[in-house]
Amino acid sequence: MIEHIRPILNRPFAYQLHNKIIGADYRSRLLVRDYIRPTPAARPLPIGCGPGNMLPYLPQCDYLGVDINPAYIKTAKRRYSNRGNFVCERVSQHNVNQLGSFDIVLALGLLHHLDDTEGADLFRLAHAALKPGGRLTTLDGCYKPQQSAATRYLLSRDRGRFVRNEQEYLSLARSAFDRVESFLDDDMLRIPYTHAVIVCTR
Repeated sequence: MIEHIRPILNRPFAYQLHNKIIGADYRSRLLVRDYIRPTPAARPLPIGCGPGNMLPYLPQCDYLGVDINPAYIKTAKRRYSNRGNFVCERVSQHNVNQLGSFDIVLALGLLHHLDDTEGADLFRLAHAALKPGGRLTTLDGCYKPQQSAATRYLLSRDRGRFVRNEQEYLSLARSAFDRVESFLDDDMLRIPYTHAVIVCTR
């Protein structure tokens, strides 16, 4: 059943409905309050912004969302064109400098879709995009000891093929950042799921 759901989630409506069912609104509020902590003057760069679901939880700011899914970007522009700018492209070494410099980089639900080489590239790109003192926040499903069978099953069925444990995420982060913190949370969603939040400061 889960195998059939994965392609459907590429459609913005299904993706948003799925997030509502599992309680992603609460997760977004928690992320902003406890980890991202943006100010109105901040300039955020969400990489893999999807249909812009995080934007309502951020203060009015100079928001630039980037995603490679044209359907997500089309939906984000329709919903939030008065709140931010959205670009359909992949952030790479070739264009990161053209995007400008940022106080905040977000990569939420992205790392577990990337292999180790791509993951390390993401951290290097985020480091290059951040102003001194700026912070990158990542959020992904995470394996840990003594997890319930239900949690491990759901993690194993995630659309991302590279769900890692905490130390594996930290190893990728430390390939580009000296100041790295990690936090594990089992209570961000209505379903049994463990998240790793990685916060890197330039």
